[in-house]
Amino acid sequence: MCYNVDMVLKHLSPITLQEQLYSALLQSINNGKYKPGDKLPTEHQLAEMFSVSRVTVRNAIQRLVNEGYIVKKHGKGSFVKEKVYRSKLHFDNSFTANCLKNNAKPSTKIIEATLTAGSDELLNKLKCKSDKLIKLTRIRKVDDIPCIIEIDYLPDRFKFLLSQNLTDTSLTTFIENNTDNIPTKFVDNFSISYSNKVSSEYLKCPLGTPLLKIEQTVLNQDEDIIYLNTQYILTSKYIYTKA
Repeated sequence: MCYNVDMVLKHLSPITLQEQLYSALLQSINNGKYKPGDKLPTEHQLAEMFSVSRVTVRNAIQRLVNEGYIVKKHGKGSFVKEKVYRSKLHFDNSFTANCLKNNAKPSTKIIEATLTAGSDELLNKLKCKSDKLIKLTRIRKVDDIPCIIEIDYLPDRFKFLLSQNLTDTSLTTFIENNTDNIPTKFVDNFSISYSNKVSSEYLKCPLGTPLLKIEQTVLNQDEDIIYLNTQYILTSKYIYTKA
């Protein structure tokens, strides 16, 4: 790893050395020189690089820890903290729209898009005209990092979706633009689940990792169910907030 930082501390500056070092390291994190998961130079290395005391280094590092930019691992050093993406808890738009609002790149990997047999309960909820429904399984990514497994169940009248490219498309927006259904109400139920072998592979997390499970019912302007959605969210990467 390259330890160069494009900033030299000015010992005669009215800005303290600690503040300058903090700013230099923060700049290197923000511009991607130190990426999430990267180990920072040791306190001794930073002290030599910037010609400052270990106390100055320690205080600058601690401020970055306090502000959530880095994390200290006992016996291993200081590491750039993995970025956590935030979305509004009660939202009326899509995953895609929320990512774009936060200047993040949304992307999707389609795992399954099929017309399949459904349980009587699901068929009745979705008012299917046959014994089949549409099942859509997707991995949602933010800046190419897998964060969510999303499973959607839709009525058979939407089978035209199976011929569409939904890779980087908002499902709610696509349905609104191509049918007479307008998604107007989202009813959510929250619980905790734990990753199994398949979900751990999809989300690149250890087996048994706690996941936020959201079961969502999406209704149209007439309060008929458009589709049912279940999300398994890796909260170390993606969380919902009220603000």
